[in-house]
Amino acid sequence: MARGLKLTGFARFFILMLILAPLAYIIASYANGQDGVANIKKLLGMGQQTESAQGGASTPLFGGKNEQIRRLESQVDSLEEVLRTRDLEIARLKGMLER
Repeated sequence: MARGLKLTGFARFFILMLILAPLAYIIASYANGQDGVANIKKLLGMGQQTESAQGGASTPLFGGKNEQIRRLESQVDSLEEVLRTRDLEIARLKGMLER
């Protein structure tokens, strides 16, 4: 008589992890107050096709992101100015240090 399917230790471990890891992630997500199943779907990219199909051609290319782009560009400009100021200060301090 045939004894059945014989699995190695690694195969058993791998099958256990295929079941246990997603289950542990879902439980931990719910414990943190998040939706674990929705997080997994978001990670795997499930449901994105229906969302993009619902958007249709009526929405602009960037949606409502223009204001956010302008805000980020102004933030980049201000940070560049801070960087220039600090570079000048560093150069001045290096000059003082060399004297």
